[in-house]
Amino acid sequence: MPEPSTAAFDAGVASALRSLGADGSAPALDPLGDPAGAARALSAAGGAPLLLRVAPELGAPQRDKEAAFGPAPRDPVWLRVERGASAVQLAPLRLAGAGPARGAGGAGEAAPEARDAVRVEVIAAQRPCCGAASCTRERTYVAAWLALAAPASSAGRSAAEQRLLVAEAQDLEAARAEALVEAVAAPLAVALRVPLETARGTEPPDAIAPRPLPEPAPEPAPALSAVALSRFAIRSEGELLVVRDHASQGPRGSATRNALIGGLLLLAALALWIQVMRSVAAGDSGIAIGVGSGAALLSLAGYAFLGVARFSSRYAARSAPVASFGPGRFVVAPWVSRTGAIDLRPEGRLGAAISAGEVHGVQVQPRGDRFAVEIDTDHGPIDALLTGREDVARYWRDAMDRAVASVRHPGGPSARQRLRARSQTQQAAAAG
Repeated sequence: MPEPSTAAFDAGVASALRSLGADGSAPALDPLGDPAGAARALSAAGGAPLLLRVAPELGAPQRDKEAAFGPAPRDPVWLRVERGASAVQLAPLRLAGAGPARGAGGAGEAAPEARDAVRVEVIAAQRPCCGAASCTRERTYVAAWLALAAPASSAGRSAAEQRLLVAEAQDLEAARAEALVEAVAAPLAVALRVPLETARGTEPPDAIAPRPLPEPAPEPAPALSAVALSRFAIRSEGELLVVRDHASQGPRGSATRNALIGGLLLLAALALWIQVMRSVAAGDSGIAIGVGSGAALLSLAGYAFLGVARFSSRYAARSAPVASFGPGRFVVAPWVSRTGAIDLRPEGRLGAAISAGEVHGVQVQPRGDRFAVEIDTDHGPIDALLTGREDVARYWRDAMDRAVASVRHPGGPSARQRLRARSQTQQAAAAG
């Protein structure tokens, strides 16, 4: 049986897949999470329809008073492709059983629709390596976008094309990032019979050259069914690479519980305040002071819980971030705004950001009847993601391992690591 907290989400995903005529148990491609596997599948011969998960464009970064945030998140979408046809079927990640749309996080809620692909375009930009003042290196960020014509229902009105993010990569070697993204973009353009636009020009559908994966070629992740793939997703949000749990309501999931706790604490405080008044009336000041202290503490705690519940109930996104990867660092459980946008400050609910250079590895570890994706660092292991399926955990272990590598500063140990090693050596020598 599915977990109670994900049953509605699973039902919504199943409904969306049925609307496309897709089998939820069949493999689905996620070029953002596994570009090598998607490139191989798209390049393979065969006439069977393909089911891809892609991501819509995001808005501009946000600000709230003194804090800076990334763009508000949006749900990924399903894309059903028939080889040799530019017409595609587009559906939201979930249709029914996932609750009504809420604010910025309710993107991708419309019913499935037929759209025409126009082109696949590959763009590139430069980003800082690691954010250190002494580092002058730059990473090349490359992304492949699928442009769709405006819906037929908007004929006669001014309507812009829609772009969907298909694949992305960043690397200190520009050629490697370009090769990985174009290995996905080229066979997709061929399958859709649309032009491929790159920095080198436009290639018509009949003249698109095959693009091999860069060497050494990344290992493809374990193939997942659409249902197994649906819960977690990775994509860039501004300059951060973010893994999200789309079955999680984020802070909103605890709003009712916090409100209930706050109400109970205030009721208990009210009973104590009544006792305080009785003690004062009886002239027993000692009991009044003691009970009054407890009443004040319960009142403050109850008010705090209600404040948290009020903030949580206004959380508009339909997902919660698992981890974010920025220049030279990563954060597990980052702070978010009410729209679900990532707080750009280098800290999260578990503490400060950790340097990507301090990561020893990413592993899958059993946790009872579940499996955790564990990031092992100089500061100890951190469970970043928890799932009931080992194949899902292995898939996201590979994705997070690539994410860490994409933001890590090259070279030897950092100054902090050298200081820590020197301190440990001195302590060992003193103990000996």
